[in-house]
Amino acid sequence: MKLIIGRHGEAESFSATGLDRDRKLTENGKTDLVKMANFIYNSPLRVTQILYSPYLRTQETADIYSSTLQFKGVAAPADELLPSNDYSDLLPKLNQLSNSDTVLLIGHNPDVSFFAARLIRDESISRSLVFSPGSTIAINIAKENFLMGQIIWMISPEFLKT
Repeated sequence: MKLIIGRHGEAESFSATGLDRDRKLTENGKTDLVKMANFIYNSPLRVTQILYSPYLRTQETADIYSSTLQFKGVAAPADELLPSNDYSDLLPKLNQLSNSDTVLLIGHNPDVSFFAARLIRDESISRSLVFSPGSTIAINIAKENFLMGQIIWMISPEFLKT
């Protein structure tokens, strides 16, 4: 199985409601996500499932990925990807999928860093996995053992051309 773990794009500092969950992506955030989605689209990976935190900025991120990747499925919210949740709670859901699936998970920092570090079996490097807004890491991992992942790539949008 391939897991692409992504942080949402750059978001506004405050929402009109004052709630963190209602913050929208900035125009720069949207532009960065299109660059990242194009990078994934041009890679050998084909996303078969998209799961995102039910916050507005992660939903907007999922919408951009869905459109740019020409995703045929339906992106779905996953409470396991809410801020401060243990993303490992997703493993039973992921275990229902096939090792040939590629799943895009869209969440929040620092949770994306902690989860990626756990999947590659080195939680001590979580502080070294810098997820600027819109960044992704792709990990190859067998669903039979979610703790032996291998990094395929880790990239931030600022390193990609428009």
